[in-house]
Amino acid sequence: MIVKSDYSVYMARNTPELGDDSSDGADERAAGDGAIDRRSYLKLAGAAAAAIGISAGVAGAQSTEGMERIELDYDRYGDPSQLYTVNDNRSGIPPEFVSSPTNGSNQAIRTEFSSAQKTANLEYRFEENGYEMPREVYTSFKLYPDGIRLSANDTVRIFWLPLTNGPGSSGGGATDGTNGWSNAIGFANRNDSPAPDGYNFFSYSYHMDRGGSGDFQMTSVPIWMDQWNEIEGYVRCNTFSGGSANRDGVMRYWVNGELAFERTNLRMTTTESNLIEGVGPLGYVVGSSLSGDALIYDDHEIAIGGMPADRDDSPPYDEDPTLVEPSARDQYEERFTYRNGDEEAAYRIYVDGDIVQSDWSQATYNESVEITSDEYAVVEATAEPGTIDGYFFDGDIVAISADPDPSQLWVSGEQIDPADYPDAPPAEDRSDEPLEHVVLVDGLGTTGTTRYEFAVSGSVEKSTDGGASIDDGDAIDGGRVTGLVGGWRDAFRFSGELEELTVDGAARVSVDGEEIDPADYGDDLPHVLTVVGNGSEASYELTVDGTIDTVLGDASAVGAERQTSETVTGTIERGVHRFRFSGELVDVAFATGETHVYLDAERIDPADYSGETRVLPHAIVIDGSEADDATDYSFTVDGDVIQSNYRDATVDRADSLEGTSAAGSVGAGERDAYFFDGDITDFQLVGDATVDVHHEIQ
Repeated sequence: MIVKSDYSVYMARNTPELGDDSSDGADERAAGDGAIDRRSYLKLAGAAAAAIGISAGVAGAQSTEGMERIELDYDRYGDPSQLYTVNDNRSGIPPEFVSSPTNGSNQAIRTEFSSAQKTANLEYRFEENGYEMPREVYTSFKLYPDGIRLSANDTVRIFWLPLTNGPGSSGGGATDGTNGWSNAIGFANRNDSPAPDGYNFFSYSYHMDRGGSGDFQMTSVPIWMDQWNEIEGYVRCNTFSGGSANRDGVMRYWVNGELAFERTNLRMTTTESNLIEGVGPLGYVVGSSLSGDALIYDDHEIAIGGMPADRDDSPPYDEDPTLVEPSARDQYEERFTYRNGDEEAAYRIYVDGDIVQSDWSQATYNESVEITSDEYAVVEATAEPGTIDGYFFDGDIVAISADPDPSQLWVSGEQIDPADYPDAPPAEDRSDEPLEHVVLVDGLGTTGTTRYEFAVSGSVEKSTDGGASIDDGDAIDGGRVTGLVGGWRDAFRFSGELEELTVDGAARVSVDGEEIDPADYGDDLPHVLTVVGNGSEASYELTVDGTIDTVLGDASAVGAERQTSETVTGTIERGVHRFRFSGELVDVAFATGETHVYLDAERIDPADYSGETRVLPHAIVIDGSEADDATDYSFTVDGDVIQSNYRDATVDRADSLEGTSAAGSVGAGERDAYFFDGDITDFQLVGDATVDVHHEIQ
């Protein structure tokens, strides 16, 4: 039996409280919270407990490897203060055991509100109950909100999960990793809560990276009033070394079996003396008076050092040999983060060293990851929309390929551009291999010209085999060749294998004397579209109903850009831009200037491809013709989107198209337009331009 003493009154004066999460963001401190630091406080608390003979109020503890479970059996006690440290009771109504309602037990704990803002803290403190301060804690309890009705924006905090006392745990004080931290969970009439039947769950944290008052984050998962709810939480402290905290602390909360909130990049502590101090009920309302209403608790269970098997959804570190815990970070030179966009993506990473997956920082476990090692360590994975994958590695990244492109890539804190890396490692150096094979492009006896492009896995050089001529206009870039023949032959000697071949025209192609079918090699883009500069700048947009791409080694690779697989845009003054494509040419548009365009070997009139044939059914126009200043905009669709000169809009290359999203600025007196399919899922506008959406354009 625990004997009450004035010690509980002393603690009420010296325990800091989480502050007000109302709109002004002001926090409140409990009286005298700066009078003593956290470690001195714990020493005094331990000394006082020893002086009065307080024993641990634990009904029973069960140990499993790496985890210890603590079940707090309310039926064995006559007063909540025998089980919890009760302090800061502002309501004046002491917590009590009641026989109804319960969740199948004989009694539950009731904490009642008065006209005051707060009921009391009921803290289960680990050190005072014979445990070390744990790094990770799982706890579950049942909650019955009795009679509570909230006005708009009211909040109610229900539980510390966890509380580590100190100036950094409440009251707006800075959390520096040594002076306490906390998280209070609760419910609020926000985020379209299903009031009055239920109110949505929130998290309110004091951690090292918050600003101002506590970090208040709402969810859309309801806690129901006047009935029992199951609340579960898991908290794991971040790793640290040399007084520096890593961003890998975890908080997860479930409400009635549903994951309601998760963060995996928190920093709470930099020292072993600032781990998890305790957990337990509290009652704190911001907003309406809840006088006479109550919070009722039952079935409080705790697991320290891990998570129960029936709730353990942590990554399978012991089962996946390519997966390591965040604490293994110091064993590797670099870290890599793959942040995926809004679509499922397949990606591959090549490293000239070792690489492993880890759920460090915001990353979560991706079970699709496969890592193989040969000449390079190769990661192959599929990323779900909006997910983040994390890795530790030694050596250098030598190649990255992804379809579609990732939202962001980071290496050891610096953002990188995937365009700076090849899709695959450089081909093995075969410069010493004999050029045993011959590819011959034979235009003898044909009319017109034939454009060709091919790629080999080894080395290649021009040749006079088969009576071919050497043409300075044919281009060789690594193992890729582009050229043109009329009534003559071009030949090339090469090593390795012929990997790709595209031929536009009547010329025949043979390898080592045997005629071949270009369709058997790589992608087939049989047509060539050529834009010829005339000395004056012209900006253009070309659209096909198949696939179009720039030509490697051609000026188009620098002066033009693919907007989608069907559309390219570019600006030309002199020279030529060549594009290969499949399907039909459906749109040639000039935003500024005009110049000659050739389809295969024939010059065309752009007016014959005026965009009247559109490949996307809808249009959106950001119209600044009546605006006084420039207007910035951005939007996202759930289909394809391309720039357009619809309704005399300009096509500005400074505007951005990335996947299914567009962003830009339209000047006063100008219009921007886009074709798209699907629906607009997000739109933002800063300025006074008007916006028109046209559906099913004929």
